[in-house]
Amino acid sequence: MSTDLPPSTKSRLVGQAEEILDQVKQEKGFRGQTAQLRNLLQIVQSESEIPVLRNFIRYQTGRRATRQFWQLIHEGVLTAIEGIGSEFSEVAGRRAALQSFFGYLVRHYVYLTETGGGAGRHPGNRGGGPHGAGGGGRHGAGGGGHQGAGSGGAQDPAAGART
Repeated sequence: MSTDLPPSTKSRLVGQAEEILDQVKQEKGFRGQTAQLRNLLQIVQSESEIPVLRNFIRYQTGRRATRQFWQLIHEGVLTAIEGIGSEFSEVAGRRAALQSFFGYLVRHYVYLTETGGGAGRHPGNRGGGPHGAGGGGRHGAGGGGHQGAGSGGAQDPAAGART
């Protein structure tokens, strides 16, 4: 039932999620939106069709109440999920990748908003290209098996829907 993603895929998804948020963390409307990201994480527990997720994200971007936040991140998130859709044609793999991506997005968002944004880069995680490839230690991604250990996560992507 659980599809485990390769460590390189996990590292890439972490890098994409962090880059999307790092680029806009100082913008007006960024803070106070944890529920928006957690809602999306809940949706991908049962939905893995990219057009459906794209539709939801566009809807949230258009809503007056959520527009300011989603306008900051919607392009990056849509690009990421389109890439996941291209890479994973099987439902199980696509679902695992989507759950992981949105789980990483939530975790990094909480980190940024609860710690004031981390003034510097994570050591050793940005030298490998635009998506932080070559990292591996942050938020338990990549490498050694305790994914999200510092944030209450579990290795199984299906366990990403914590509240």
